[in-house]
Amino acid sequence: MYEIEIADRQSQFALDTDELQRVAKQLLSAEQVKSATISLAFVDDPEIHQINRDYLNHDYPTDVISFLLNERLDLESSALDEEPRGQGQVIEGQVVVSTETAVREAENYNWSADAETVLYVIHGLLHLAGYDDLSDAERMIMRRREREILTQCGLKPPGSDMDEPPGEAKSCDRPLTQEDNRS
Repeated sequence: MYEIEIADRQSQFALDTDELQRVAKQLLSAEQVKSATISLAFVDDPEIHQINRDYLNHDYPTDVISFLLNERLDLESSALDEEPRGQGQVIEGQVVVSTETAVREAENYNWSADAETVLYVIHGLLHLAGYDDLSDAERMIMRRREREILTQCGLKPPGSDMDEPPGEAKSCDRPLTQEDNRS
């Protein structure tokens, strides 16, 4: 039903690939995705910077980038407001995560780089399932769903009683700002 392939091309820390696969499958199941073939690539900042430049024309590193490799089912526009958004979908996609960014951001939020990496995987997979974060309303829906999935995975981000979890995955279409880094 769900095929998850992991490529570890990063140098920051040892990945728990079993846990990452479990999280990915749990999210896809929670989203009621019919089937999925997903590639999760874990890289350092220079590689994600190159990918961001080559494919999105953004000349900066970022935390996570998602690529949907197939077309979504033709859903009625009203279905886009419902959750789970992945319901009945067949998804083929790739999620690229910078663990270097995860290490840096995790320190700012006083939680582990592993947990921050899981958050980025969740964020990327939610994009593949049809969530977006380009408007304030969409961002709130996506952040709520991120928190729900994190909770289902046994993770509680520090400050999770706030509107947005610390260490939130940024929108993939803009550079990190001083506010994003919360420095």
